[in-house]
Parts: sequence; structure tokens; C-alpha cells
Amino acid sequence: MSKSQDTVPALRRAVRILDLVKDSSKPPLAADVARQLDLPRSTVHGLLAVMQELGLLEKTATQGYRLGTRLLDWAGDVTEKRDLVTEFYHVLETRSDLESFTVTLTMLEGAEVVYVACRNSATVLGASFRVGMRLPAIFTATGNAILAGMDDASFREWLALHPVTTWPQPLTPNGICSVTTLVREIGEIKERGYAVDDEQVHDGLWCFGAAVKDHSGRAMAGIGISLPQTELGRYSVERLGAVASRLAEAVSFRLGYRAG
Repeated sequence: MSKSQDTVPALRRAVRILDLVKDSSKPPLAADVARQLDLPRSTVHGLLAVMQELGLLEKTATQGYRLGTRLLDWAGDVTEKRDLVTEFYHVLETRSDLESFTVTLTMLEGAEVVYVACRNSATVLGASFRVGMRLPAIFTATGNAILAGMDDASFREWLALHPVTTWPQPLTPNGICSVTTLVREIGEIKERGYAVDDEQVHDGLWCFGAAVKDHSGRAMAGIGISLPQTELGRYSVERLGAVASRLAEAVSFRLGYRAG
């Protein structure tokens, strides 16, 4: 093994332990783990104690070990994202009327949105979107749509965790730069059902966003349709907002959400 491969031996041993526990027909004891992986018992006991503390393993009544619930949380999050992206592309395949728009899907992570899916149009936007890209949530239509989808208590908690003193500088002169403006904007989004990025991310680029909801009604993501400002004359703002809203509703429906 090369030096670079052996910089974190404890992590490698922990993964080997997880694999062993997963593949075992019954919960292995600490002695079983040490014997099967050919590791010192003291090392195994130390690793098992920490992995149990972190929720990666659980001890059974027979003193054996099984996979912990924290792994299930991680697996559920990965599955949720995969299902979301799959349903996003499924809906897009049925919507040929959206080919002139760049359509994006984002999720909120802290004060940013991360782009988890994207279909760019042939129209030149002056900006490009790609999976993995991050932008400040408060400047994006999808980010504000997700924030507007929160209940009041959750939104207040988000504001407390991300005070205005930590906000980034606006990307354009149109960028939101005060809590008062953001709160007013969130209220307007709740009223009309969609968010508008009027050149807050990039000069000459407009985006209309709506929240995607999971089966419980939680706003889990935001869908946005983007177009150049020069193309706005072909549509009304209300029509573009309605397109974004219907797209988000279609994905939400496939994720199990049913409006009451």
C-alpha cells in the first residue's frame, strides 16, 4: 500500500468493519471482528466504541454489532436526492414546450442552493448552469421559492442561523441585501406561488422558480426556468411563473405530494 493510501488507517478499518457487519449472517461479537479482520483486539474495541457512539453501529442484546440508524439516515438522504432527480428528468421528458428554457433543480444547503440537475437550452443566456454549482440562496428564484415554502418558524430559524452580517455581497445591483427586503419578497412569493430572479444572479438573466414538495408537504427543492431578459417580451411574467409552478407541482405529485 502506498503512503498516500495509508494516511487514514482508522477510517479504512472502520469501513472494513461496516462491510463485515453488513455481510454477517448474525451480529458479530468484537472478538469475531478482530479475528476475521486480523486486527488487534484493543484496536477493534476502540473503533467499535467510537462507531457505536457516532450511531454507525448498534450493540445487540447478545453483545453483537449491527448497522446503526445513522447509516439509514445517510442512505435515505441519498435515495431522496436520487428519486428527486429521476422524477425531475422524467417530467421534463414529457414537456417539449420547455425546450426554449434552461431548467434547473436545486436543493437548499445552509445559506446556498446547490444545483442537483440541469437541462440547458440552446438559447444563449450569458451564464451557464451545471450540476454541483452553488449560489447564495437569497439571490436565486429557486432558493427563495424554497424559503417561501417553509413554515414561519422554520424561516425565522433559517434567518437566525444566517444573519445579514454573514450574507454575501450582491452579485448584481438588483441583489437582495436586507432582511426587510427578503421578508417582503418571501411574503410576495407565498401570495403569488412563484419566485422571480430579476437579474439578481446575472445581468440580463431572469429566472422563475417554484418549490418542489415531498409526500409530507415539505419544500425539499426548487425548480427554476431561466431565459434572457431579451426574451421576456414573448411572455408575461404571470405566464412564466405559472409554468414554473406547474412544473414543480408535476414533480411534487410524482414524489407523492397531494395538495389538500
